[in-house]
Amino acid sequence: MKKTRIVLLLVVALLGLTAPLYAQEAGLTLEDLAAQVEAMIELVSSMSERMTSFEERLAALEATATPTVTPTPSPTLPPTPTPTATSASPTVSISRVMNVRAGPGTNYPVVGQASPGDQYLISGKNPAGGWWQIIFGGQYAWVYGPLVTATYPELVQVAAVVPTPPPTPVPTATPVPPTPVPPPTPQPVVDPCAGIGGDGCKFRLRNTDLRNNGGSELKLYIGFVHEGRGDEVQGIGGSYYVELHKDGVHVGAVNNSTRGGNSTHHGPQGNKYNYLKTVPLGQVPGGNVAGNYSIFVRDGNGERDSQNFGFTVSGGNGEVWLIFAQNN
Repeated sequence: MKKTRIVLLLVVALLGLTAPLYAQEAGLTLEDLAAQVEAMIELVSSMSERMTSFEERLAALEATATPTVTPTPSPTLPPTPTPTATSASPTVSISRVMNVRAGPGTNYPVVGQASPGDQYLISGKNPAGGWWQIIFGGQYAWVYGPLVTATYPELVQVAAVVPTPPPTPVPTATPVPPTPVPPPTPQPVVDPCAGIGGDGCKFRLRNTDLRNNGGSELKLYIGFVHEGRGDEVQGIGGSYYVELHKDGVHVGAVNNSTRGGNSTHHGPQGNKYNYLKTVPLGQVPGGNVAGNYSIFVRDGNGERDSQNFGFTVSGGNGEVWLIFAQNN
């Protein structure tokens, strides 16, 4: 803007210097020349005002702030749900008389024998995978894998606790009569509650009473009591429920929808049974009540509150009365 005004002033000055010469050459009078100079000055002034208006508009445009575009955040997608693996019940089937041992090897003591046709739940395996840990008589025991038939072996994990092998006797080198070797020190009993989750061994199966109902149905009466409070009945209102397997097959009708009621039933151990479930033969594996059963307790969140316990039903003894007692 300042440069423009300087240029206009220079134009006016040049006019003042050249006007007399121009008037003399053109034969104009001073009045005529003055009129022309005045018209030129008005033209220059008008041009100066237009330039000033243009510069003011340009300055206003430059002063206008360009709005900042704020990016719109992308919506956060919900996480893809992870499918939950379904559970199975790995079992072993016995096809010949065989020893059941306290650990995964022939150097462990024998705790019993299994007979052809027996089935047991698998609870683990040894790291090498050659021995199965089973539920045998309410405790953990081991059978040799190549001599049995296993179902769902791919679901079996290494046992949480594998018993330490018993010490190997050291033979004496001197040719003297053999010294009697004391029997191996019994290994400590494996904790049956290790690695089963939940509260582990909160309950144990204390009483099992069977009654004959002709075998027309499987009828379960179950009571949950607190021994330290004089067998106070627990689970009124549906806190606890059980999971039941027959011959290694899950009895689907006994599930978390069947829980303790608001009243108790009088049975072999008194008025302590608040859980009642009737299972028609059509929902019992094999279509009859006879067989080997395995049962354990779950709490209201579905976590284990006991280890596995077994009982056998024969003939028409389809009415089963069970008492689970809290250990502490």
